[in-house]
Amino acid sequence: MDQTVHSFIKRHQLIHPHQTILAAVSGGPDSMALLHFLISLKESMHLRIVAVSVDHGLRGKDSADDLSYVEQMCRKWQVKFVGTSVDVHSYKKRTGLGTQEAARHLRYQFFEKIMAQEEADGLATGHHGDDQAETMVMQMTRGARPEALQGIPVQRPFGKGKIIRPFLCLSKEQIGQYISKHHIEPRIDASNEDTDYTRNAFRKHVLPYLKEQNPKLHYHMQAMSERMREDHSYIKDEAEAVLKTVRFLSNVDKFVQFSIEDFKTFPLALQRTAFHLILNYLYVNQTADISYLHEEMFINLLYEKKPNAEIDLPRGLKAVRAYDEITLSFKDKDDKEAFHQLLPIGETVELPDGSLITAEWVDECTSEGVHVFVCDSHHVTAPLVVRSRRNGDRMRLRGMNGSKKVKDIFIDQKIPAQLRDTWPLVTDRTGEILWLVGLKKGGECTDNSPGTWLRLQYENKAET
Repeated sequence: MDQTVHSFIKRHQLIHPHQTILAAVSGGPDSMALLHFLISLKESMHLRIVAVSVDHGLRGKDSADDLSYVEQMCRKWQVKFVGTSVDVHSYKKRTGLGTQEAARHLRYQFFEKIMAQEEADGLATGHHGDDQAETMVMQMTRGARPEALQGIPVQRPFGKGKIIRPFLCLSKEQIGQYISKHHIEPRIDASNEDTDYTRNAFRKHVLPYLKEQNPKLHYHMQAMSERMREDHSYIKDEAEAVLKTVRFLSNVDKFVQFSIEDFKTFPLALQRTAFHLILNYLYVNQTADISYLHEEMFINLLYEKKPNAEIDLPRGLKAVRAYDEITLSFKDKDDKEAFHQLLPIGETVELPDGSLITAEWVDECTSEGVHVFVCDSHHVTAPLVVRSRRNGDRMRLRGMNGSKKVKDIFIDQKIPAQLRDTWPLVTDRTGEILWLVGLKKGGECTDNSPGTWLRLQYENKAET
């Protein structure tokens, strides 16, 4: 076993000489074997090992005794111990999380705190190859997206270092043999036998049958996990080329537009991956509600024969096809309502979608930008109004003769139809449209004009 783990650590560069490594230890067979193994590397690799342990308080005296056992073994093995007890039940009530998720949150909060205190380079956990097989079989059962079938990573960033899993190359049986060989007597958590937990049910009923068919299941699953991660990383990098054809916009709210024909020039695998990267932008982090069915709906929309069509995605996101354009944006019922608000100079008002607009007098002509409007006061009649568009709206564009329909400006700027009715514009008392926010400016802006200047600044809710 030792040589297998040594090779695995070296291949993945999990541990380097002179590092400080935390070992997450529960008192069970896997974590006790891990701690013992890391201690065996201590002298040859000049490592500093710190055992960290958490009593979740979920099994009363048994879990408290687990913590005491780990502390006792650390004294025996002459390794530093840092332990704590946490109140999972209170945290669960406060956050609304499930028991296991709440326990995990508190556990890793503690680990991250100690990692910073000890200036550790890595946090080692005792996950092994059978855990990997369970995880991947569960992922395969629940979803059909290849990128979701990646299992437990060998390492990942954590705090100022990383989490490492040196035992993913081992089976549960191999760890049991190591425990026996070194006369370690671990604590046994009886809750691991409770098949009310999904993972335990897979462990008790599914994995034994699969391992009968293939005794090297843990080895094959680990190899598959590594390949899936490498393949997905490559495809994700390639999909960045697709995103160069996509417009990521946030004039009023986050939305995305792209040409269907341009998008379809890329292989289908990259189209699918680009779709999920777009969702990561719109959702900030992609929602778990997205399934392969939504992915197929999106692909069907790309190849739809009708020039106009739309699909609904989770949390109010819509994908709308209009001829060669697809727009993805959030569309709530309240967003459709027209609005009309006074914009007092010297104040900030909040628009119905949560965006902010500020009006003020300034003593000089400051620089403008997409979200900043400036014009001299001689051409403005207060009070100002910020409102949504109306039928027949026209505006005189700065530097141009005559006027232009606001509707035509939206078309020229390729603003999605569903966003046009709530796009803000600012007028003065006469009804003159000074600014179609983020798109076009009216009003006079004579350089070096004496007197004060009107300055408007817009902040959209996607950026605040």
